[in-house]
Amino acid sequence: MADPYQTNSHKQTLSLHERPSSVIVNSIEAAEDQNVKQDHRPDTTAAIPRTNAKQLQSENETSRMNENPVSPSSPSQTLIPIPTSTLTITQQIIITFTLTSTCILTSSAAQMLNIALPLIKTELHMEESDLQWVLSSYNLSIGCLLLFCGRIADIYGKKKVLLVGLTVLTVFFIIGGFMQNGSGLIVTRALTGCGAAMTIPSSTGIIAELFSGKARSRVFACFSAGFSIGGILGLLIGALFVSYVRYTWRSCFFFAAGLGLLGVVLVLFTVPKDIPTIDDENKSVDWLGAALITIGLVCFLFAISDAQAAPQGWKTGYIIALLIVGISMIISFFFWEHYIASVLKKPPLMRLALWTRANGRLAILFITGFLGQTGFMACLYNATLLFQEVQKTGSVGAMLRFLPLEISGIICTIVVVIVIHKIPAYWLIVTGLLATGFGNMCFALTEEHTNYWRLPFNGMWLIVLGVDLFFPTALIYVAALSLPDEYSVASGLFQTVLRIGITVGLSSASIIFNARRNHALQQGKSENEAYLKGLQSSFWLSAAACWFGAILAAIVLRGLGVFGKEIKADPEFEATKEGEKPEQGEQLDGNNLQSVGRREKIEKV
Repeated sequence: MADPYQTNSHKQTLSLHERPSSVIVNSIEAAEDQNVKQDHRPDTTAAIPRTNAKQLQSENETSRMNENPVSPSSPSQTLIPIPTSTLTITQQIIITFTLTSTCILTSSAAQMLNIALPLIKTELHMEESDLQWVLSSYNLSIGCLLLFCGRIADIYGKKKVLLVGLTVLTVFFIIGGFMQNGSGLIVTRALTGCGAAMTIPSSTGIIAELFSGKARSRVFACFSAGFSIGGILGLLIGALFVSYVRYTWRSCFFFAAGLGLLGVVLVLFTVPKDIPTIDDENKSVDWLGAALITIGLVCFLFAISDAQAAPQGWKTGYIIALLIVGISMIISFFFWEHYIASVLKKPPLMRLALWTRANGRLAILFITGFLGQTGFMACLYNATLLFQEVQKTGSVGAMLRFLPLEISGIICTIVVVIVIHKIPAYWLIVTGLLATGFGNMCFALTEEHTNYWRLPFNGMWLIVLGVDLFFPTALIYVAALSLPDEYSVASGLFQTVLRIGITVGLSSASIIFNARRNHALQQGKSENEAYLKGLQSSFWLSAAACWFGAILAAIVLRGLGVFGKEIKADPEFEATKEGEKPEQGEQLDGNNLQSVGRREKIEKV
């Protein structure tokens, strides 16, 4: 069969990650070959587990037949070849800085109003039950639109979508700063989240598209650090502006708008033009699928977020109705995606094979990310309450206690960039989840008068270490198992799962907090003691979620190797490449499968 990425008029040797084969779907690019000089970018190998060759071939054939209605052998309907990127070191550094800055901006926007909530409540005369939506509306919009925006970025161009997203962010930051009532503020926060939903998957798609090998791993490590650093930076900005700037929380919006405008300029002039990955005939959007998943997530996440403030809690009628509708629409989305790909022969919003690649281990990665994220964001939120409400540090004191987190985040990022090519991905993922759990445990053991440097400080750097170990490793793995025309949608799916984890984690922590606090009050504890008991229970819940994720990863993800490790040819797989089928039950290693694909590339040269 002819190479689907070649036409008669344009024959070129493509880098390995640009070929839709089972080799690529289950591996990262091969290590740099000194005998082949066609690709100017260094290649890497995957940290991919051992997989059955027959299953790989069957999975790829099924995915291409059922989910891609266009025959890849048809010259007029092939995917557009992707040219090899030849970025200089300076360009790589500038692009890395630009994309990481956008990540820091969107992450800090989620946290910068935390400390200002009491002031916002007073100034805008908001009810306590409505106050949570100042924060939740932003995260809700992001979580519901990531998958859809990822597909749009893959179809119409990642740089274009990134620029639109940053523009939307900037505009609604400015509008939010002028809001004079709570309802208007909540709406502008939701619309700001729409802009953030465009920037996140398009940024990761750009990284996967422009970088390969060790360069890709390093950029993903820096980009991922932006999530943890941005979240903490948002808390610091909020504390400083509330305490020392004239317009307090409104100034946070204006400051973020300035950063957004700077981001637009940087992206416009530093990020290369979009590289087409889908031909015109396949540039169609699954609008029904987009409506099902978006509305379903809105109903589901809204119900979870609002349940605690509802008149009768989880027993409230509209909460139950929204949960049923949301879950039903999400399930219907998966059935529809199968139907549109296998029966209607049209491009789906999301290939269902994303959940089954690498023997389903990609799905396990999504689940462990969900569990880890419940521990990270809930820990930051509860730590703020611990410092301000229990230890009575005030906004400035809370800000100072978060300051070492920025330093440790930068240090952790540097460490991850160094070790990500030396330590197996399996250990990075498991260690990251364990570290986040132990960070929550440090806070769970903290009392009202506990010295900051004894437990809270250790909890701070442990949760940052955990996120910085897990997140870039997971992003690299997701990019490795994605085809060029689904980089952004795969990242969007992963980010959607993480956002659901944040919402579920905060809601679960709130349930545990209220139950334990009320129980402590019934036992005659003081208000401050009861509040502390509730927070400690929430920290233990977050720790348990992270540790469960670590156990799951330790069992299922065992075998993930080292990113960028050189591999050697194996005669066993040479025979497989030439048509000899492996023995029944014979296991083929993903790294050696990578060698086969790489030899195919050399032969074409």
